[in-house]
Order: sequence, then C-alpha cells, then structure tokens
Amino acid sequence: MGCQSRVYVGDNLTFSICTHDADTGALTDTSAPPSYLVYEDETATAILTGTMAILDTGNTTGFYTEQIACTAANGFEGGKSYTIYIEATVDGVTGGISYGFTAE
Repeated sequence: MGCQSRVYVGDNLTFSICTHDADTGALTDTSAPPSYLVYEDETATAILTGTMAILDTGNTTGFYTEQIACTAANGFEGGKSYTIYIEATVDGVTGGISYGFTAE
C-alpha cells in the first residue's frame, strides 16, 4: 500500500511498510516498532510522531501500518504538502523510507 498521495483535512491517512533482513532480503519483523515523523512542507520540526503497529501477525511478517488523523487540531492545513519519514531496525541494521502527500 505505502501511502495515499492526498487526504482531506479531517480524514484519516493510513500508511504501511514491509521490513526485510538487509543480508537476505527476507521479510523480517523489526526489533522495536518502527517510528515515524510527519513534516509539513520543508519545516524541520515534525508536527506528529509515533510508532507503527505490526498488522496481522498470524498471516504476515514484517508488515506494519499506522493511521493518523489529518485534522486541523493535529496541525494539518489544506493546500500544504507533508512528508512521513519512517525508520525501522532489523537485526541491528536501521533502514528508512519516506512518503509524501498533500492535504486538501
């Protein structure tokens, strides 16, 4: 899934990652929940932070999701762009990914 490219202010945004072992490429659970930070435009201070939860442990490996409320109370504004930065550690190796979306 990754992340939607746009969201309406007041709606929720769901994003996901799959984590892998750096040596083998095999899907692998992280040693701690992946962390995320959400930035508005190119502002260096995150407006939201948190950790992602593993989803469906009985049927998946290394699959994490999170849902955030893109509300004005959480700092979201229509016409702005946002970046989610995610970091996860598998077997002592830290990796990262980012997603971008706009608020309408």
